[in-house]
Amino acid sequence: MKAPQVVMDLDKKSRVVLREGLLVDRKGAEVTVLWSDGSTDDVRLGADGDHILFATPAGGLRHRKYVDPVATSELVRSSPAQAFAFALLDSAKPVSSKDLIARVEEVFTGDVSALWKRARLTFEANENVKASGKGASLKYIWAGQAPLDAISADVAAQMRGGTALKENTVTVELDAGNAERGGDAAPQVADGAEGGQIHPAVELVHATSVSGQLPENWARLLGIALRNPLAAGLAVDSLSDDALQAAVPALGRAALILQALPRESKTIKAIDAVQLAGPEGAAALIDAADAELRGLEPASASAQELRHAKDFLIRRLLSSPSVGLLSLDTVLRATREMETPKDAAKKGEWVAGLLATVISAMDQDSWKNLALQDKSAVARRLTSVPLNAAGSRARVLGWIWRNHPADLADEMWWRDVEFDDLASVATTPLASALESDAIASAIVKPLVVKRLASATTRRQLLTSLAAPTALARLMDESAVQQAFDRVLRDDNIGRAWLVRLRNETRIFELAHQVEALTRQAKEKTELLGKAQEAVRLSDDRLHRMEARLSEAAASTNELRESQSRQIRIDVMRAFAGLCAYVDGAADSQSAQRVRERVRRMAAREGLTPSGVPGRTEPYDPQRHDVVGEPPLPNTPVTVTGIGYTLGEGADEIVLVRALVERTY
Repeated sequence: MKAPQVVMDLDKKSRVVLREGLLVDRKGAEVTVLWSDGSTDDVRLGADGDHILFATPAGGLRHRKYVDPVATSELVRSSPAQAFAFALLDSAKPVSSKDLIARVEEVFTGDVSALWKRARLTFEANENVKASGKGASLKYIWAGQAPLDAISADVAAQMRGGTALKENTVTVELDAGNAERGGDAAPQVADGAEGGQIHPAVELVHATSVSGQLPENWARLLGIALRNPLAAGLAVDSLSDDALQAAVPALGRAALILQALPRESKTIKAIDAVQLAGPEGAAALIDAADAELRGLEPASASAQELRHAKDFLIRRLLSSPSVGLLSLDTVLRATREMETPKDAAKKGEWVAGLLATVISAMDQDSWKNLALQDKSAVARRLTSVPLNAAGSRARVLGWIWRNHPADLADEMWWRDVEFDDLASVATTPLASALESDAIASAIVKPLVVKRLASATTRRQLLTSLAAPTALARLMDESAVQQAFDRVLRDDNIGRAWLVRLRNETRIFELAHQVEALTRQAKEKTELLGKAQEAVRLSDDRLHRMEARLSEAAASTNELRESQSRQIRIDVMRAFAGLCAYVDGAADSQSAQRVRERVRRMAAREGLTPSGVPGRTEPYDPQRHDVVGEPPLPNTPVTVTGIGYTLGEGADEIVLVRALVERTY
C-alpha cells in the first residue's frame, strides 16, 4: 500500500508550516489538495511568492521533520532503524545507504554514519524493506504498506475526514467559574480558536491529568502544539498547578509543551527539558519559537506575550541539568535575545556559567572548527562578567589556555579587564598564560604601565607593587622610581622614608660592591696559587722527561754500536769463509767448479747474480759499470762480468753492478 501524499505549505523565509492537506489529485505540478480545515484547493507545487508548496509521503521522514522536528530528532537518536525506514518511504525509487544517510542528516546533526552501522541489520530485517544488488550497487526500496503510526495514520485519517481536529477535540463552554484557575478547572479555549475549540496543548495536558495516561491521539496533539511552542505555553497557562502536577508524571516527552508556560512552577522546574528533547530537539524547539515570533509586529501585545513566554522557555532549557549536552551555537542563539532580568550582573554570570559548562564539554576539534564570529560572541558574553579566580570567565579562559593557547592572545578575551582583575587570577593556572610572551606584551604590560602611571597614594602604589610575580616582573625600575617620586612629592613622611631608603640602598650597594670585590680578589688569589703549583709540577715533569731522554739516548748509542759491530762480524765471517774456500780450491779445483761454489754461497746469503756474460742489455747506470765513456741510458751494452743484488722488487739493493762494455 502506497503512503498517501500530503502537501505542505511553508513560509518561504522561516520554513514554518502554515498549513497541510491531503493530495487528492495530481496533474504534473498542478495538484488538488484537501486542506485540514475541510476546504479544497487547486495549487501549483513549488515557490509561490512568500510560500513554498511541496508534496511528500505522509509519515515519511521529511513530513515528520516539519510536523514535529523535536520528536523526529529524538526518533533518529533512539530508533535509528525506524528513522532510516521513514527516510526510505520518502523515495519512490531504489536508494543506496549513502542516500539514506544524507536524508537522515537533514534532521539530525549527530554521527549518522555510525547510526547506520548500528541499525543496518534491523533495518534490512524489516519485511517492508527490499534490497537489490550487492556491494557498492546495493540499493533499497519500500515495498510494503505505509507505516501506520501516531503521525502517518493520524494525519491520513485527519485529511480524509476533513477536519479531524473538529472531530476529536473536546469543546467546552466557559463560564465565570472556570475562567480563573482552580483546582479542577476545565480546559480553556485558546485565543482565536473557532467554535470553542480547545488548544491541542491544553487538550493533551488536561486529558492526561484526568486519566493519568496519555490519550490515543497524543502524538498528533503534541506535533501540532510544538509547531508553535510559545502559543502552547500561553494556552496551558490557563491550567492550574494541580492539573500540571497530575499530568507531568505521565506526559513523558510531551512535557516539552509546558516549557514556555509564562509563570514559575516547581513542577515544570523539575523537568530536564534537554534530556527529554535531546540536543538537536532542544535546538529545534528554539528555532520554532524564533519562527513563531518572526512574523509578528514587535510592538504588538501578542508579540510581547510570546517574548515573555520565550524567556521562560529559554531559561528552563538552559537551567536543565543536561544543559552541557547543548551545542555552543544553541546556547549563543538562546541567550542572544533574552529579556534582561532585574539583576543584569546576575544574568551575565549565569550566561557565563552556561558557556563554561558547554565549552568544558567540547572536544578540541569542535572549538578549532568554530567560526570566528561564534568565538567573538562568546567573548562578548564574557565581557559583562568580572574576571576573578572563582568566576565562570576564568573557567572559560582557563579551558582555552589549556587547549588552544594561541587563541587567548586575542584582545577580545581581555576586553574591559583591569590590573586588579589580572592580579586576582595571577595565582591561578592562568598565571602561565599571563607570563606567556604574547599575552604579557599585548595585555599585561599595558595594564601594568597604566597602573603605575595612575597611582596617586602610597596605598595604591604599594598595593600595586605587591602584585603577584606575573605582573610585578613587568614593572620597569624607572617607572617605579617615577611613580614613587610623583606619589611622595607632597608627602613629607613618605619622602623622608624615600630619602632614608635611598641612603640605605646606597650603603647597601657599596657594601655589596666591597663584598663582591673581596670575593673576586680571594678567588683570583686562589687561582694564582693553583697556577703556581701547576707550574712547579710541570717543571718536575720536564726534569724527569729530560733524564729519561738522556738515558734513552745513551742506551740507543750502545745498542747501535753493538748492532754495527755484530753486523761487521757477520759480514767478515762470510767473507773470511769465501776467502778460505777460494784459497784452498785454487790449486785443486777447476775454475768452473769454484765459480759454481761461490755462487751457491752467495745465494745462501740472499745474493742474486745480476747480468749474464755475453748478453746484450739496455744500459742502466744503477745496475751497470761500463768500461770507457758511459753511454746514454738504454743504449745497448754487452755484459762482460756479473754483479750481485740483495732482496727483490721494491726492496732490491744493488750491491755490485755488472760490468759491461758498449756494443758496436
